[in-house]
Amino acid sequence: MMATSAVEKIDYWQASILKEMELSRARFTHFAFEKHVHLDYHIGVVSHGGQRYHHRGCEYRLTPGNLSTLNPDESHNGQSIADGGYEALVMSLPTSYVQQVGQALNQGELFFNAPIQDDPWLRNYFIRLHQQLTLYQANISPMEAETLLLGFISELFYRHGKLRNLPSNSAKLSGAQLESIKQQFHSGLDQEFELEQLALTVGLSKFQFLRQFKAATGMTPHAYLKRLRLEYAKKALMRGDSAINTAHGLGFFDQSHFNKAFKQAFLITPAHFQKRVTP
Repeated sequence: MMATSAVEKIDYWQASILKEMELSRARFTHFAFEKHVHLDYHIGVVSHGGQRYHHRGCEYRLTPGNLSTLNPDESHNGQSIADGGYEALVMSLPTSYVQQVGQALNQGELFFNAPIQDDPWLRNYFIRLHQQLTLYQANISPMEAETLLLGFISELFYRHGKLRNLPSNSAKLSGAQLESIKQQFHSGLDQEFELEQLALTVGLSKFQFLRQFKAATGMTPHAYLKRLRLEYAKKALMRGDSAINTAHGLGFFDQSHFNKAFKQAFLITPAHFQKRVTP
């Protein structure tokens, strides 16, 4: 529960994968936004309390469980619903980036169809993404971060935007191209991969590549690579390699990150696994 004393604070971040994107976490008690507009697409949630605002002659209430989706150049204001104030997480998506997504889908300009979305699943996705791009940015690879971002944007506009279905003649990822990508992963388990570079090798946009790879394998490129690393890790541990050398050789940030991923996948720590499978 938020305190009733006046607390007005905004923390800002810049995501390393998209320098033009602004992220913020705010706590307001009495502060009220006057009518204003944004240059970018603004997406937000409240974690405590609630915000009310006027948009195109109607009043909307953003409460926990909902997602705010505001297009560029749409005037609105904002203030707390109750005296206790509210906390909010906000993401500002540059119009140039959203236009790239639209072009990758052979679409025109993309717009949200309403300023409030009742979508708990997507709200939780947004909170996870916001945390990964702010509080835990140092512990996430660029490919994982961009995979999460593109996945969120695609779901957001398909569920709540003015977007047609993908055309039937959209670019495809061939079987040979898919095998080539997989081989790159097998051969470079200790390397960092970027979506843009992988997409370029098969002549697709990042957005197209992400969708096509997931359609073919049922997994995102990052999830597929992570699983490969864990499978190779099991074999290395069975050979008697140390956990720290295994983590380093397979591209994990550190042993702690490796231990967490291994236990999440196999319900056992690397050390315990090694004890069970080696003499």
